[in-house]
This record gives sequence, structure tokens and C-alpha cells, in this order.
Amino acid sequence: MNIEYVKSKIEFYQNFPIEGVEYIDLNPVYKDPKARDIIVSKCVDLIKDIDFDYLALIESRGFLIGSILADKLSKGIVLLRSKKDRLPGKIQTVRHKLEYGEAIMQVQEGNGNVLIFDDVLATGGTANGAFKVLNKGGYNPVFSLFLVELSQFDVKCDTNHKSAIIL
Repeated sequence: MNIEYVKSKIEFYQNFPIEGVEYIDLNPVYKDPKARDIIVSKCVDLIKDIDFDYLALIESRGFLIGSILADKLSKGIVLLRSKKDRLPGKIQTVRHKLEYGEAIMQVQEGNGNVLIFDDVLATGGTANGAFKVLNKGGYNPVFSLFLVELSQFDVKCDTNHKSAIIL
């Protein structure tokens, strides 16, 4: 596996979505089947020994590779939505901090061991929001996985975690 090939596909945008934020654009990775296969294989290797029932996928970019991982690992999917009232049935909601603001996260109630998945780990705000809403919704978050972890931040993650790429 050549993770350096994947890294070479990542693009960076300064001052997006707001002034002072550097956006990590993984769209070129998603567009390139070779890069996508490399990152998926790396992720599978990182979590193959973890016992869980579902991948909890964080909207929206976590849905992309997370769906492929769920398929390869024969796991169910729990959707974590960041747009209010987009899930039917009994839902739980939490507010959480981002590195550049606040957001909400919602999940349908359920149970089982879940592995939280998202594309980028910066401060841990979104991952911790996922941890809180999953607990509130009846799930047991056991681990987290990220495509990219940004080393310049002091990460506070409520679960043990691994990342396929550290920048």
C-alpha cells in the first residue's frame, strides 16, 4: 500500500469555509479509484481486529468511504446527521463544538457497539459530538477511525482512535 500516493492527491484551501481555516479537500482521493482503494485497504487493516456491529458515519463526507468500509466488513450503518430533523422516528440530538463554530448532530435511537467514522479529525469536536449523541441514542461507541488526522491540533477524542493518514 502506498499511502504517499494518497497524500499526494489531497488538496488544501486556505481560509475556507471561513477566514483562518485550512480546508483539507479529499475529493481528489475520492475521484481516483487507485487512491480510494489504497485508503480503504488501510482503513480495513486499522480496524479489522475491533469488535463492533455498526459503523456510525458522520454526515456527509463520512458517508462516502464509510459506506465502502461497511460493505467490505459486512457491517451495518448508523447515520449521524448534521442537518436537523432529517431522520424519522425516535431521534436524539446534541450540540457540539467545531474548530470554527458550533453544530448539531442527530441519530435514530438503537443499540449495539459502534465504530465512529469520519474523514478528518482536527480538534475532536465532531467525533465527541458523535460519541455523545450515540450514547444518548442507546449505542455503545467503542472506537473511532478517521481518514486524516491533523497533527497541529491538540486532539481530545472520547474514544480510542486511529487515522489512516497523519498530516
